[in-house]
Amino acid sequence: MGKGYLEGEKTFLTPAEDDDVLVIQSIQNERFVRKFMSSCVPKTITDVQDDLKNAKKSGSPYFIIFQKATSKSDDDVAIGYIKLEIVSSLIRASEVHIGIMEEYTGKGYGKEVIRMITEYAFNELNIHSIRALIRESNTASMKTFESIGYKRVGTLPEWSFYDGGYHDCHIYDCIPRFIK
Repeated sequence: MGKGYLEGEKTFLTPAEDDDVLVIQSIQNERFVRKFMSSCVPKTITDVQDDLKNAKKSGSPYFIIFQKATSKSDDDVAIGYIKLEIVSSLIRASEVHIGIMEEYTGKGYGKEVIRMITEYAFNELNIHSIRALIRESNTASMKTFESIGYKRVGTLPEWSFYDGGYHDCHIYDCIPRFIK
């Protein structure tokens, strides 16, 4: 059961390593995950390698999300990824990027992981503000972020392109005093 850097009841996070590229690529290219990303361009191995390299260079934590095994005979299963991109070390601001494969949604994993990464950012990394961009059609994510204390602070009109059309993205922000 769980061998993670950050652990919850149902999930744990391990730092993404160079040999996790295929796992991350597979998750990011899953149709369900892709439809909520700001870009619908397929992710190549090189894209993921570059993203991991840039995250390490900037000090941005990048994790693989695992579902904890439910019994001793089960294995822990990689179900998603989460990255806390440091966008400004001066003002201690970051942006969270998360993707969980469709078969693992609706089970509370996302909420647990977002809460873990938010508390980690505030308590361990001394981050002051975390932003999330959420496509307008992703009501489940909006409810999840709001339940933790993130506030909708604006909208980026036609910010993402998917399925032949442009879609608005809502901007959610969290600072330590917002946490529920």
